[in-house]
Amino acid sequence: MTDLYPENKRIQNYLFNIFRSISKKYGYEEIEPPILESAEIYKKSGQEIPEQMYSFKDKSSRLLALRPETTPSIARMINNKSLSLPIKWFSISRCFRYERTQAGRSKEFDQYNIDMIGSTSMQADAEIIKTLVEILKSLKLTKKDFFIRISNRKLIDDLLKSINITNIKQVSQLIDKKDKLQEKDFKLALKDLKLTNKQIQDLLKIIKISSLDKIKIESSGLTELKELFSYLKSYNILDYCKLDLSIMRGFDYYTSTVFEAFDTKKQFRAIAGGGRYDNLASFPGVGYGFGDRVILLLLENKLPKLEKQVDYYIAPVNKKIIPKAIQIAEKLRKTSTVELDLLNRNLSKQIKYASLITNNLIIVGEKDIKNKKVTLRDLKTGKEKKILISRL
Repeated sequence: MTDLYPENKRIQNYLFNIFRSISKKYGYEEIEPPILESAEIYKKSGQEIPEQMYSFKDKSSRLLALRPETTPSIARMINNKSLSLPIKWFSISRCFRYERTQAGRSKEFDQYNIDMIGSTSMQADAEIIKTLVEILKSLKLTKKDFFIRISNRKLIDDLLKSINITNIKQVSQLIDKKDKLQEKDFKLALKDLKLTNKQIQDLLKIIKISSLDKIKIESSGLTELKELFSYLKSYNILDYCKLDLSIMRGFDYYTSTVFEAFDTKKQFRAIAGGGRYDNLASFPGVGYGFGDRVILLLLENKLPKLEKQVDYYIAPVNKKIIPKAIQIAEKLRKTSTVELDLLNRNLSKQIKYASLITNNLIIVGEKDIKNKKVTLRDLKTGKEKKILISRL
């Protein structure tokens, strides 16, 4: 499990503050589902999640799980209470999965979720995708750094039917794993699913389609994707988005739009992923999950300098003056962040430490106090001046 030291929390808070800021700009409110849930609610979470859950029976013999993801909890919360539409929620939750620890994967991680419930319009899907682009842009990433792969489950199903594939669920699950397989192994796996050579060739052509204009079949999924891309154009984010019919998402509850964000060099697994789920809650919904592990790998050389900073450091020149220094610190703390020496260090050591955490040093000396003043030093320039305590 993960220990977060102050330097780790500074990075986490930087990330979480951006999640919160963008969510609120689009009218989403923060929620917090419980960390323990009935294991039953994760049955639609695909093949991997139920196998990776930390689950146990409590003293009442209920099968519980540490949450491995958040979307089923959101569906449960919606079903448990009468709510007015639209429901626009986001959460930042600690999640747990028993999977092999590697780059971008951890048994314990934090995940941001954003969900819009109550609309079947592709405008909702476009807004959700827009928030993802805005978050990544706020993290100083550009279209040279990331892109969004977009598909539609209904369209994929109809395309598979058009080449006479009947075991659609099994083939879809295999397509979802395609990026992890060599092409020859992917073809062999398709043969194991009883696809003919022609069906395999046709399928490979389908998942390489890069333009909606090249799709000629009738499909409600195609209509939805065309509508979605028109809204993405209105949001001015088409440069970040591309059609990719190999995107399936491993969760069984997705019914329409599916999308994933990746780094352009494809060095890492998906940064974020989500889609539309019209049968999971009592209402149609769309959303995505965004874990903290992959994005921190991508941001390794792009993070701002995040160090401990306070507005003021107060340095009493001796022990006798400490009570007055405390009073000054408490006065300033009404509007500012302040640190006061607690180690009884001499003045030179206090100044050395203060230079690491602030630009503003307040020296509290006996002579100055008699004149109701302190010395304010700018640690960047070295300039200092006497200032009345009443003016602090």
